[in-house]
Amino acid sequence: MDSELDLSTIIDGAGPIAGLFVLLVAIALVLLWLNMNRQMKRIDPNLPRGRSEGAIAQESGDVPQMEESAEQEPDAAKQ
Repeated sequence: MDSELDLSTIIDGAGPIAGLFVLLVAIALVLLWLNMNRQMKRIDPNLPRGRSEGAIAQESGDVPQMEESAEQEPDAAKQ
């Protein structure tokens, strides 16, 4: 019975610590969310979206135009 009393005090003492931990995780989540939104606003909407955009350019015949622009500005491709 003495061990049950000790276990009860340990569990009761963990409540505020667990609550503080949950609160800190919630604050960190909100800060990450705000930072992500700020970073998403900085993204240039004219950037290519990925491989699918290159495949669409090949199908439509825009690839020579893309190659010509790369030849005209070789420094722009390196950056």
